[in-house]
Amino acid sequence: MNWTIIKNDKQYYAALERLDEIFDTGPKSKTNDEFDLLTLLINKYEEENYPIKEADPIEVIRMKMEYMGLKQKDLIPYFGSKATASKILSYKAPLTLKHIWVLSAKLDLPLQLLARPYRIEQWGFMKKFETSVKRGRKASV
Repeated sequence: MNWTIIKNDKQYYAALERLDEIFDTGPKSKTNDEFDLLTLLINKYEEENYPIKEADPIEVIRMKMEYMGLKQKDLIPYFGSKATASKILSYKAPLTLKHIWVLSAKLDLPLQLLARPYRIEQWGFMKKFETSVKRGRKASV
């Protein structure tokens, strides 16, 4: 079959079915080029039509807590206090580098998942900076 850019679900499922048929053929087989092409076409279609949202660090921590059967109080030793654990897990304070290192080690999570940017609800630290910038002045921290 001559493959082209996948434009709809019917073509997508046909490509998946064909890929499944030739999946176990070896790298020296006649279908190797077809396999590579289908992989590229399917990946492109999935990226455009079925994007996967990356989880923010707090979601990752919460999922790991659920998996391990942990409660918020179980993380107090990692955050230093009950208040800090509560603020961080409710998006009211950011993870610090120390938190990221400790949680990565203790919860067996990759640093890359914990060290990505995420939205903080009510963190007051930046208010002074944001107000000064809006007024056209340099902010002193």
